[in-house]
Amino acid sequence: MNIIRSIDLWTEQHDNHYECFNGAFIDGFENNKVPIDSYKVVKNCNCEILVDNKEININNKHNAIIFYRNNVPVRLMVINKNTDVDKCIDVALSQHFNASLLRSYYDKNNINSKLIDMHEEPIFKDTDNLKSETDVGSCDRWNLLYCMLKGSYTESETSYGNFRSDRYEFIPNIFIKYKLTTDTERFEIEHKCAFI
Repeated sequence: MNIIRSIDLWTEQHDNHYECFNGAFIDGFENNKVPIDSYKVVKNCNCEILVDNKEININNKHNAIIFYRNNVPVRLMVINKNTDVDKCIDVALSQHFNASLLRSYYDKNNINSKLIDMHEEPIFKDTDNLKSETDVGSCDRWNLLYCMLKGSYTESETSYGNFRSDRYEFIPNIFIKYKLTTDTERFEIEHKCAFI
């Protein structure tokens, strides 16, 4: 089984978080780039999330989308249990991009998708759903950290990725671990800095 320890990671903060889906589906497509060629929707899985700071609440996630380039995972989105994943994907693909809908761009570039259901019983932490989740942007790559320190969400040159924000606080000493097993991959991702 393929073990992934570093990836472009998107974490849904609340149910049906359209902004998160919109960003994950459009990020990296600027300047005629095609950063992905397929994606896999994984339902009823368990992404266990461990945070060493009790002030930061991130619930475990129970759905995921893995984006691929040449059969290599390049982006992971972890999603809440009660999110309507199909509807959120439809909203994301209905956003405008280069004078058309993003869906048309996906179709033109033959970006296909598949669905798997892991049929796992959800694993919850004691703190899940006790309080609202913290909006956390964590990372493990220097290029992304540099972009985030400048106020961008991503390394992308899209308007989404270059959105400037001065309302986030940099937290340098934190430990966040994400663990997810799918049909073909195991993700073991550790982040040691974050923006909240």
